[in-house]
Amino acid sequence: MAKNGKKFLKIKVNTETGEIVKKVDGDEDPATPVSQEEIDQIYQNQGFKHVATILHAHASPGCAYLNIGGWWFKVCFPQQ
Repeated sequence: MAKNGKKFLKIKVNTETGEIVKKVDGDEDPATPVSQEEIDQIYQNQGFKHVATILHAHASPGCAYLNIGGWWFKVCFPQQ
């Protein structure tokens, strides 16, 4: 995702299931999946920082909880 100076990632989440539907950068290029081995190597190296977590439960009333840089946010979706 860092090629060509890309600055952000857009993640589209199905609000009913919590399933991630789309992962693209600002130029609509798809995100590249990584293996568990790559993730393990990242956690063992210096310089990486946990940036965000998305929590979703179907039991919650249509809300997702986001932790970005240590700040928590709740995003609720209109009931249909």
